[in-house]
Amino acid sequence: MSAQGNDYAKWSEPELRRAESVAGRFLRDNVDTIVASLRVKVDELDGLVEKLHHPHLSLDERLHVFARIEEISRTLQQDAQGFFHLASEPLVARILTQVEPKR
Repeated sequence: MSAQGNDYAKWSEPELRRAESVAGRFLRDNVDTIVASLRVKVDELDGLVEKLHHPHLSLDERLHVFARIEEISRTLQQDAQGFFHLASEPLVARILTQVEPKR
């Protein structure tokens, strides 16, 4: 079951294909926004990594930089997982419905 509470095992083949199509269309139609959002996080990470090179950072400042890196990395991971699950769950469920009857 997905994070959204969808039990794809109960969906028909047409429903799964439609969900897969909608997810694919969403990702295609919103690719610029998705990329821009991910790029902002990657650029922030890059800036923080570069900041670590500064020789006069105090221990507290370095710890703050590491905390921000962890926070941004976590949101980047959550975004990527969310987009992955959006498209992959109906696809995997459809594939499984085609494999199960052959057992």
